[in-house]
Amino acid sequence: MLVVVAAVGVGGWFLYDGSRTRADSRARITEACQGLVDPDRVMRLARSADEVDAGERGDHLCVLRRAGTFEGRKDMQEYFSLTLTGSHGAVTGEGRFDYAGGRSVAVTAKCAEPVEGTGVTSFRATATSEFERTDFADPGELAALAREAALRAAAKAGCTTDLPEVPKDLTAAGR
Repeated sequence: MLVVVAAVGVGGWFLYDGSRTRADSRARITEACQGLVDPDRVMRLARSADEVDAGERGDHLCVLRRAGTFEGRKDMQEYFSLTLTGSHGAVTGEGRFDYAGGRSVAVTAKCAEPVEGTGVTSFRATATSEFERTDFADPGELAALAREAALRAAAKAGCTTDLPEVPKDLTAAGR
């Protein structure tokens, strides 16, 4: 009986610890990416990793790393990056999706009017899978994350935009 109670206690601790790690990862994603993407959606891109943290940003808004194990050692590997730029130049046409091959999708959200005080006329968000293998990147999911980031950035800046839903065929989008 004592063994059963101990097993339940240890199992409960592992469940609690795993839940806390995922909650901490969600908070790190929200902070690193400035609330522009849904952390649960980004966690799904990590392929079963419970632990995510922020890597070196460089020119990106955020770079995320996931926990992986290699030869019995825990290693943090980059798996997702998000870049966001605001443009003051005129953007022709409507919002657009640009599929840049197997690992990257860019979304441009055009403002109905220039943002008051800054003159920004559009926001461009690029979601990239940092995995070397292109089959690890789901273009539809990357496009959804880029779209979400562009819309949230536009809303924060006071830019009214009418960005369409993610197209079914990204390879034909924006071309």
